[in-house]
Amino acid sequence: MRIVDARAMPISHEDLIAVTETSIYYREKTGKTSFSIYRYDEADGTVTPISHRAYEDYGISKLFVSDARVYFLNEIPDRTGVVRTELIAFDYRSGREDVLATFEKRGNSTLYWVLADRYFLFLTSFGDTDEAWLYDAETSFQERIRDERLVGHAGNFRELYLFSTELDGIPYIVCNARLDEFAYYEALEDGRVSPDDAIDHSEAILICSLDEAVEAIRSRQNEIPFENLIRLHGEGDTVQYLGERDKRLRFSTFVDEANEETIYELTAPDVLREVAVVDWGAYEPIDFTYDDVSSTIFIKVEESTDHTELIDATTGARFLDTAPFERVLASNYFIHESAADGTGGGVTVFNLETNERQTFEDAYYTVLDETIVILSTKQL
Repeated sequence: MRIVDARAMPISHEDLIAVTETSIYYREKTGKTSFSIYRYDEADGTVTPISHRAYEDYGISKLFVSDARVYFLNEIPDRTGVVRTELIAFDYRSGREDVLATFEKRGNSTLYWVLADRYFLFLTSFGDTDEAWLYDAETSFQERIRDERLVGHAGNFRELYLFSTELDGIPYIVCNARLDEFAYYEALEDGRVSPDDAIDHSEAILICSLDEAVEAIRSRQNEIPFENLIRLHGEGDTVQYLGERDKRLRFSTFVDEANEETIYELTAPDVLREVAVVDWGAYEPIDFTYDDVSSTIFIKVEESTDHTELIDATTGARFLDTAPFERVLASNYFIHESAADGTGGGVTVFNLETNERQTFEDAYYTVLDETIVILSTKQL
């Protein structure tokens, strides 16, 4: 793992495509809708255009990266409200562009999800309506998705946070199903629900094979047949995604009544292996951080003007420093990110191996391709 200071680049974390040992590949926007793909070479600061044309996206512009390919949309609206949308597969190493499909629909489309480099989920918005639909790039088949949970539309205001994984060579969709409290309270204020309404407060980890999910969409079923791996029913119970370790998804589940949190690893379609159990009452933590890079929880047990101590809930390892920090990456980089509070905020990184501390002003950070990328808060 290494640190790259990219504060001078006109990008945010949403524009990053890939980081190699020598270069950064990224999207640079021009105005609100136009963008192109570039490569920045660290050795001499050279910026090289990779795409051969500019693209336009009038909706929520999202990039999906798979190996050397990046998927995105290029939209060409006409004066009648019809938008011709190209689904682009772009090889950011060679600059080759493939137009996988072209659609014409009213409204703006968002590429919502990409599965197995074959199935593409879209959300098209026109006026007050949203429509989710699936496109199969191998067969050109497309069908509307009737399970509204996939686009955050559910009477109980539950959101599904979607992930993909392979178990014994079979691709699966895994969901962290959570109550969207913001939507719930907005609905209360708007009068769409009453405090007396029966709201499902359960949180869960759900799973379904990709083939079964696609078949459910093809056969126009109202719901995709997710199965429960875990379901919690307490009002204060939560499920949290903790990233991947050795290509296995990790989650934590907090049970409010027991004041206890368990970290699980998904090892089979019906098996969650217990990795660690956190008895929060035994720690009396000052703070804690869910870390989806290290796939653990960092518990802050001491903090003073000259001493901070964290515990890795998975391994039990203790980390100490004379300055504040919230997480440790690669067991070496102690990271502290300060809030803006009227200024630009900043990031401080202590390298345990070299005993060096770096401070980056007007900055925040993200982690991509085993690299800590420092970005400018002015680009947010």
